[in-house]
Amino acid sequence: MAPKKALNILTVCAYYHPAFIYGGPVPAAHNLNRALVKSGHSVTVYTTAANGTGDLEVPTGSAVMVDEMPVYYFKRWWFGRAAKPFSLFLSPAMGKKLAQLRPGDYDLILSHAGFTDPNRMMAKAAQRAQIPYFYYSHGGFEPWRLNFKRLKKKVYLGLLEGKILQQSAGIVVCNEAEIKSLEKMGITAPIKRIPWGIDRLEDLPKPERGELEKLFPQLAGRPYVLFLSRLHLMKGLELLIPAFARVALQFPDWRLVLAGPDEGGYRQVLEGLIEQTGIGDRVLLPGLVKGDDKAALLANAEIFTLPSFSEGFSISISEALGYGRPVVITTTCYVPEVQEWSGGLTVQPDIEALAEALRRMMADEDFRKTCSQNAQRLAAEHFTWEAVTRESLAFYSEGMERHAARHKIMQPRDDVISQVSCPNIHRTP
Repeated sequence: MAPKKALNILTVCAYYHPAFIYGGPVPAAHNLNRALVKSGHSVTVYTTAANGTGDLEVPTGSAVMVDEMPVYYFKRWWFGRAAKPFSLFLSPAMGKKLAQLRPGDYDLILSHAGFTDPNRMMAKAAQRAQIPYFYYSHGGFEPWRLNFKRLKKKVYLGLLEGKILQQSAGIVVCNEAEIKSLEKMGITAPIKRIPWGIDRLEDLPKPERGELEKLFPQLAGRPYVLFLSRLHLMKGLELLIPAFARVALQFPDWRLVLAGPDEGGYRQVLEGLIEQTGIGDRVLLPGLVKGDDKAALLANAEIFTLPSFSEGFSISISEALGYGRPVVITTTCYVPEVQEWSGGLTVQPDIEALAEALRRMMADEDFRKTCSQNAQRLAAEHFTWEAVTRESLAFYSEGMERHAARHKIMQPRDDVISQVSCPNIHRTP
């Protein structure tokens, strides 16, 4: 059931639009906020000015209007003149602002800041002000992600994050694997899988092929496979490059586009692998793409691929489906709808399986056309912001009702909550 009145929502993020260097969570959080505003609700954002090892060039400490929303960018704490750590989000200024929250200031809080200091400060402020908060996981509890820096996360979950999860009014996850991980930890807060959305299909920009070739002359007259995500170890590029190399001789006209920002110098590793496999003249690395460049690549790609070892819910996949691109993804992208709707091929994260899927898709134009039609139907049914917003608001409403009922009866006891916050964390896969 959707809320009966317009909601006043506070969103807390560790980083925010336009810090696209942090990947999918940035457009995900911003576009969800835009969709909520479009539905008649008001949204305020507290975030840091983080932009990798630097900061966004934005005013800090006071509201900046971004797409009809007041956004407060707060300075990160750091010492000296050295570059800030990529994942440092400590902000005393944000903590001070959150500490000023009082009951009734907001109807609910949406947190996109898991495993960070802003999340800790948000939870403390929300508990004090008795404002229900909803925790967005962004794929953080998918098994591969949990095993990445496992010891650090295990300690953090036991000390802080487990309690934050347990006290939430609801947890929004991207896939079923996360639900299983959270249940193994003993988390009993309500959990719901809600995908990220895309604009209405008729509103998606669709640059013509000629515009693409002006932007990327290397693709003139060439069909191409598009990868669009961060250049990061977990994205499966060390599978994709040799997989494409295996089929490259059979399809000499095809190109491979690896579009996305470099993270931690990983591009250099990929360039070495591209040289080693002998496909340097077949691969384009345009870096971070957005706006017209991104739309042109998506609108004209023959195939979209994302062979990740771990995904929450990839916005790039939903965008590719919206553009009617046949997709080749791995099972660990956790989008079972692709297989169910025959919008493409889903394979194990394995070089040979990926190569065979690419070969089949590249060789059969009729198959690609069928997948394209199915992909657009799937996107229209499940992945538009209208559908996502309806589902989200219903979940918020249920959580707010539970929160109100609980606080009318009794306040939660910290000593009891701490005992159940994460009793089985050692069992996390």
